[in-house]
Amino acid sequence: MQQARLLNHVVALFHRTLRLKLPTFTKAQSRFLFIFILAYLAVLLLLRWRVSHDPGSPFFTVQGYAPKYSLTRLQQAQTFLQNIVHSDIERIKKIEHINEIGPTLPRLCIGMPTARRSQEQYVDITIASLFAQLTPQERAQILFNLLIAHTNPDEHPFYDGSASTVNASRLADNVLFYHDIAGGSKAMTNTIRQLEEKGKFHEKSYYDYDLLLHQCAASMAPYILILEDDVLAQEGWYARTMESLQKLDTEPGISRLGGEWLYLRLFFTEKFQGWHREHWPSYLLWSCVTVTLVAVVLLFLRFRLSSSSASWSSLPYPHLFPQNPDLKNHHMLSLPFILILTFICVPALIILYFAAGPQTVQPLRPGIHVMNNYGCCSQAFVFRRTMALKLLDWFDERIAADIKSTDPNNENGRKYLRGSVDSAMEVFANEQNLQRYALVPSAFQHIGAQTYKESKNSRARELYNISGARGIWSFGFEQLVPPA
Repeated sequence: MQQARLLNHVVALFHRTLRLKLPTFTKAQSRFLFIFILAYLAVLLLLRWRVSHDPGSPFFTVQGYAPKYSLTRLQQAQTFLQNIVHSDIERIKKIEHINEIGPTLPRLCIGMPTARRSQEQYVDITIASLFAQLTPQERAQILFNLLIAHTNPDEHPFYDGSASTVNASRLADNVLFYHDIAGGSKAMTNTIRQLEEKGKFHEKSYYDYDLLLHQCAASMAPYILILEDDVLAQEGWYARTMESLQKLDTEPGISRLGGEWLYLRLFFTEKFQGWHREHWPSYLLWSCVTVTLVAVVLLFLRFRLSSSSASWSSLPYPHLFPQNPDLKNHHMLSLPFILILTFICVPALIILYFAAGPQTVQPLRPGIHVMNNYGCCSQAFVFRRTMALKLLDWFDERIAADIKSTDPNNENGRKYLRGSVDSAMEVFANEQNLQRYALVPSAFQHIGAQTYKESKNSRARELYNISGARGIWSFGFEQLVPPA
């Protein structure tokens, strides 16, 4: 008997469910929802086509690494290299350094460590892109120090007879070697050699940075630019950089916090400027606020319409909103319709907003921006000389302690020189409460085929002759347009 009663109860419940009426919408409401769905699908298709260059979007594809402006600069650099091969370099340098007023201190000192890379060498292209299209006056304001970052310089492509690499070191004002600039410190040169043999390039980069900063600080140039040897410079990079530095020094309003700054970053990748997991509570909060506001506004409008006994005929263009006398609630904003708008349409639009990617919906405007977090990587930094001296003291203290520490072959024994040099600079900046700025869009592009910032097992972008350096790529740089 109990089983029969249970079966009868289930059958009765099933019949009552069938008799339930789903919410009914007016023709206008149905038309709105239909148009919304079509528009939503159209925007999805548009985003799939338009935002493939935004690494923060799920629509991002490998085609986003397609080089555009880089190809122009690469061709210009190669042409410049061909010209210097057949030119008298010393004569060119003398002409470039002509100054009507007489010899003056450089405005910018460039320091660049260069070493043999396991894949293609770009150092000659990098140097050529720096000096191609510079005016003689601009070249005269630059002191270029090139550090051959090998304890045995003959290992570098410039000196091993490599036919594929043009010896662009002839364009440098000073070609530096470890044994010349380490201050005669055998302990330092031995440490560098050990790091080199062990392939600990992160730790070795501290010494390269320190030595180059010392050399540039000694030149008395007010600004120091440290570059990696696998970057490509924008045409007009010097004028743009110096103009930005002048703004930083003369326009205090450009700083939101009004504090001192450590560096101006001339390269960053948008890959790390996307949505961040640690910020999901904030994203969720604002999403809930948006949904709540929409619900409140719609309910308020419904209340106003109800309180004023407004009906379809009282609205403008009543023929667009035909009445349906069968509906108990024939207001334009019926409760079922409000629920659909609030909990389906609005969340769908929020999802679309995040799917579009931060570089699409919140792009950084061209100019100087605070970038105290998520800046990557160490391809191009400009320092004021006064700040570089403070950073040098900080580096020197740690290098001295590191040399005196335990066996350098023991990585765990290194207390100070662990991790990348740019990460260490972030520690220094946080300790000193210093601002970090970035130039948008980047004035330099990373064109190397390999980076120590990412796993060596990362899938390379081999679709293009400039590989995108396994992800360390400035997408904004590729949107630049050559000067007319």
